[in-house]
Amino acid sequence: MISDKKAIQDIVALLEKKGVTHVIITPGSRNAPFSLSLYKHPSFQVMSVVDERSAAFIALGIAQQSDKPVALICTSGTAALNYAPAIAEAFYQEVPLIVITADRPMEWVNQGEGQTINQSGVFKNFVRASFDIIQDMDDKDFEWYNARVMNEAIDRAMSPVRGPIHLNFPLRESLYKKVDHPKAEVKVITTVRKEIALPLSVLHELGTSISSKRKVIILVGQFHTCETTKSLLKKWSEFPNVLVLTESHSGLEDDAFIGCIDRMLNTLREEEMEQFRPELVIAIGKNIISRKIKALLRHDEVEHWYVSEDAQLLDTFQRLTRIVPVTPERFFEDVITFVQTPPTNYRERFMSLNASKKNVGNNFASKAAFSDLKASFEIMQHLPANSLIQMGNSSVARYIQLFDRPEHLRFSGNRGVSGIDGCTSTAIGAAMMSDKVTTLISGDVSFLYDSNAFWNKYVPDNLKVIVINNGGGGIFRIIDGPSSTDALEEFFETHHDRSAGDIAQLYKLPFYQATDESTLKVGLKWLYAQQHCAVLEVITPRLENDKILKEYFKTIKENTTLS
Repeated sequence: MISDKKAIQDIVALLEKKGVTHVIITPGSRNAPFSLSLYKHPSFQVMSVVDERSAAFIALGIAQQSDKPVALICTSGTAALNYAPAIAEAFYQEVPLIVITADRPMEWVNQGEGQTINQSGVFKNFVRASFDIIQDMDDKDFEWYNARVMNEAIDRAMSPVRGPIHLNFPLRESLYKKVDHPKAEVKVITTVRKEIALPLSVLHELGTSISSKRKVIILVGQFHTCETTKSLLKKWSEFPNVLVLTESHSGLEDDAFIGCIDRMLNTLREEEMEQFRPELVIAIGKNIISRKIKALLRHDEVEHWYVSEDAQLLDTFQRLTRIVPVTPERFFEDVITFVQTPPTNYRERFMSLNASKKNVGNNFASKAAFSDLKASFEIMQHLPANSLIQMGNSSVARYIQLFDRPEHLRFSGNRGVSGIDGCTSTAIGAAMMSDKVTTLISGDVSFLYDSNAFWNKYVPDNLKVIVINNGGGGIFRIIDGPSSTDALEEFFETHHDRSAGDIAQLYKLPFYQATDESTLKVGLKWLYAQQHCAVLEVITPRLENDKILKEYFKTIKENTTLS
């Protein structure tokens, strides 16, 4: 059985034919035709999640890990607005979502009707495509229009750049009538992607330019993990003039790369900083976490190339000189044969320095007083092999970047917009898509903010949650500015005395609290022995964390020197 409305029949058929398998519906009346048409459909895994904001982030987590579009369907009114944070994150993280909003008929907008707002183009700044569907298809042209824009929108979620799309469905009553069979087959339009290859003359020009530089950095930000890219970058890292720098959410961990950018940059002397600064940076991926690398590269001496098939003008360092509109794999594979490097020991010197900084830093962290730094170090040592990690934002992501990440772990996080509002829900969605243990490492404010993430029946057993509770927004004691004001505690840090245990108790989740190094080690063993989703809270000293972090950087700087 399916809704008697032709537009509903068409979108359901197109979602099926285009390979969409996961659908999240937030309950309501205006979207009843979707619920009735989908909840028993054999081609879809359909979930009902009440909280729209959480539902959208769960969809984000599913799409993030599967690299396939997830359909997200809500009723009319403010329900749609609650999807906005996750849609914005998906847009900047380039994650495919198919956002479908049910709506009142156009003539009732702004006429005092309940649950009615102007939904047309409501997400226009954060979607790859947005269309209003026509319900009253008494004309073949209207039917043709609907089929055309539905096809276009779904395809735009994946090509040429992944991201969310929005289809708004004004629906008249009755909303609950069903039929046994669709009225007619829907037209299917297939988009075929074309891979661009650079001409030989351009490859020669790029290779010659790279060969003329004594200091080249390849910088990888948030990236869709690809083993081919990793293999190619390992070959590039053999050039004596090339350093490969990867961030935690790049998915590209290897001993041939420098994966702890801030540990390196925060501990360089001024003269070493000048020697480290490259002549050319070749960037792939997006959404750089490290503020230090951004500052370093925003310099007149640096030339910046951005390699991306979408040809976006992404001038993160204000030094952009080239946009190379091919996939990173194609770029690194085709250009490498044209590179002949000059005599230089740039890579050798800084890889050696990086090894020294790693040893000094790990030695400090192993002996440090209990703190955010110490807890982060211990957690990184105890993460299960071959598992998935969802990073929280703010200080959590920055502490993770201080320690080398094992190759057998994959780190993901909401670094598109970098908000704290849906980290737990995203982790739930991500864990649903894997049999591997998935660990969310979250700050306390983020965890409390997204507590409705557990208000559904789909919380997976393989999700394990670690909450580092430093009594507020610890990031504001680390970054310059807030800590020098008398408004720090109330308006930046927002100090509180809440425990993650309150949330765990509410949702009947196993809970353990660690307050020092020994109980943390016990807690980590406890956490990964649990058969169901469980929460480990780590209490750290709010007023000491920033001091210990500064001492960490100072110790590394004083005990490592560029040879």
